[in-house]
Amino acid sequence: MSSLKVIHHHDRRCKYSESVDLKINNKTLVTPIFAPRLKNSNELGLYLETESSYAPSYLSSYVVRLLDVGKTLHFRLKKIRQRTLLGETIDPEFSSSLEKDLILIDPALEYLYYYANMDRLVHSPYVSSMIRSYANRFIKEREKIKKAGKESPIGAEESRESMHTNFWTCIYKMANKRMKLIRDTFHVELKYRADMFIPPVPLVTSSHLLDVAIFMNEKSRAFAEGKVECADYFILKPKILTKERIMAKMKRYIESSPSPFTILKFKGMNLNDEERSLERSAFKNLLTELIFLSQHVENKAFAIFESGNQTFVGALSSFAIVSTSFSLDREDRHHKKKRGPYANWYDPASMTFRNKETLSVIVENIGNIPCHCPVCTNSPSLLTNGYIEYNRKTKKHYLCCREHEMNEIFTAIKSQNALMGFNKLQRSSLKNLVDVIPR
Repeated sequence: MSSLKVIHHHDRRCKYSESVDLKINNKTLVTPIFAPRLKNSNELGLYLETESSYAPSYLSSYVVRLLDVGKTLHFRLKKIRQRTLLGETIDPEFSSSLEKDLILIDPALEYLYYYANMDRLVHSPYVSSMIRSYANRFIKEREKIKKAGKESPIGAEESRESMHTNFWTCIYKMANKRMKLIRDTFHVELKYRADMFIPPVPLVTSSHLLDVAIFMNEKSRAFAEGKVECADYFILKPKILTKERIMAKMKRYIESSPSPFTILKFKGMNLNDEERSLERSAFKNLLTELIFLSQHVENKAFAIFESGNQTFVGALSSFAIVSTSFSLDREDRHHKKKRGPYANWYDPASMTFRNKETLSVIVENIGNIPCHCPVCTNSPSLLTNGYIEYNRKTKKHYLCCREHEMNEIFTAIKSQNALMGFNKLQRSSLKNLVDVIPR
């Protein structure tokens, strides 16, 4: 029997949009929910401060990658065990978060394919030793190919595809290795207070790896049965959206799976790109089918990780939880690019980021910061702040903006305003995403 309950309300449904209650582990959350991905203690602290200061209704969950656990949850869980002389916790904000927020820990094993965090995987004590061993082999193979240059019998891309597929094929076929990976991941997620188990699955680049992902979801659910709720999890390249057979197989599995919660992650997806018309059409079809499942199949809910530019349209359509980082998940894609000390500012009108120089020009032209969130309202001199304080306020502003967007969606659903999202995107810089809205 599932510990996650999806509660529907007849007055919280509007065509292709719906707000439900998610109940799990004595926590009740009202959707749509924005769950920021937090990568360090500073971001977790800003989340908790925002929650404490402004009591948001839809900022009620957060996502931490397994390789970021040491920089986020580990310290706060250690701190919460300390008590005052009166027996009270010295970290009441985090203690409150543990009681009411949905905490999700993402194994993020797509980094066995992407090079961005491979070095971190080698040294992380939070991932399975099997992952560390693979990452070490991958780096050595990459260095070997680079050193050989044109004389290498295999290119870097071909080597990556081969190593990645072979690793997961081995996991698929060998029960002892498969169970070790599942067990190691399970224990770390639960140790750091995850509310549900997210299985370790591969980045889907082929039909075979989809079979592996499905198998890992099934085996993980069997392992977690009676202990904790287990989600279904799929990580995909955006181009997989246009592979009809792969998508049809995944949809069939999602529909028939006993798991009430499915998480999708599309790596580096930007459907606002002019050249992504095929992917936009395929994503719209996916949203339409997920909406049907969530509204007609008992106890089904969906989340999207690394939602990027698709955050608003995802929450508007079929995803109960949308999650992205403070930089729309761009940090890993541009990790080699030199960045300035100032964070980008989220423009709620364009629904895109502005650098500090552009924001300065806008403020000079109109005379004020173009935002009515509590952070900007109370910080008229934001642009004169040093980069540390500027970045703190900019990130809290971002959380407040996402909270406002989720509230806009909830209000539109309650008032049966089916055109709100359409009109909002039309006025923004994400106009191409209008094509994604089911209607």
